[in-house]
Amino acid sequence: MTRTPVLLMVAVLLVSALAGGAVAQSDGEDDLYTMVEDMVPTYNENADSIDLGPVNLAGTTNIYVEDGDEARVYSVTMDEQNRITDLDDSRSEDAVRKITTDRATLEGIAAADNPAAAFRTAVVNDDIVISGEDGQFIEGVKWAVVNLFKGLLL
Repeated sequence: MTRTPVLLMVAVLLVSALAGGAVAQSDGEDDLYTMVEDMVPTYNENADSIDLGPVNLAGTTNIYVEDGDEARVYSVTMDEQNRITDLDDSRSEDAVRKITTDRATLEGIAAADNPAAAFRTAVVNDDIVISGEDGQFIEGVKWAVVNLFKGLLL
């Protein structure tokens, strides 16, 4: 009998902790998302000023950001010219690829005079890693090859 109330209390605490974390990010307290959102027009103005070689991010990509002990996930949709057409502060089920990076790298890109060039540099320097999203085999193979030869391709 004493085990059931304890398990119930643990379950309630776990659910409220998870819900609290989700609410905090979606209530506008995510300053990193705001920085990225504010950077989009400048990025788009410069998207065609750099050569990304074979890298084309058209479609939807999930962005996984390591932020200390936390992990944040955003999604971005780009057109064929690598311009951002949509940005969301949550993971997209439609994403075919993922970008993995850390907060400092994303902040640097957002603060750059030319965020598109800063993005390219971060990819070349492995501060950003692009790969296939879980379950996207072909996209995974494509990005494994690009990452292997990006020194020659970018």
